[in-house]
Amino acid sequence: MVLHRVFRREIPLLADLIEGTAPGDRQRLSTIADHLDLILDALGEHHEGEDDLLWPKLQERTVLGADVVARMAGQHEAIAGALATAANLSYQWRTEADRDSALRLADALRELDRHAAAHMDDEEELLLPLMSDHITPREWFEVGERGRRSVPKSKLLIFLGAILEDATAQERHQFLAQMPAPARLLWRTVGTRLYARTTTRVRRPSGSIPRT
Repeated sequence: MVLHRVFRREIPLLADLIEGTAPGDRQRLSTIADHLDLILDALGEHHEGEDDLLWPKLQERTVLGADVVARMAGQHEAIAGALATAANLSYQWRTEADRDSALRLADALRELDRHAAAHMDDEEELLLPLMSDHITPREWFEVGERGRRSVPKSKLLIFLGAILEDATAQERHQFLAQMPAPARLLWRTVGTRLYARTTTRVRRPSGSIPRT
């Protein structure tokens, strides 16, 4: 699932970047923290959307074992708790800009990554095979639209780039084909360069000179 790859890639990467940020470097901190906000908000909305729009339908239309339902519910609760912890520690890091708050936040993100990765593994193994038979294209679209609306307009092209970064050529073609023609043009003429600049700025090693 292409969206899952965003979270699998970005959360551990952000943990490493935060850990490597020099104390007091508020410009660098702000760059990483802004990107972290985007990823955490998207992950939270993704799981809330599943809770509201997918889980009830799958439970109604399929026979899911009680152990699967209980495990998935527990995973969602663990992710929600880890997200709340990471969000609180992110605020502290922004405020204090010190080594201790950076390390606490990095640890919290690695804990979030463990919970999210286990849940996404189960989703991809157990639930995705059921989706094509029990979730309509319109229902899938509603889930995607809810996620899209949660992303600030100024960040839409950046998040689109994050989705497409690890997509296969076929997945990229299918994903872009679902977008209106003006949006595809905007991605190709503006979005690709914007995403390249953003990833260069966010992912540069600590202490290196940013590209202009």
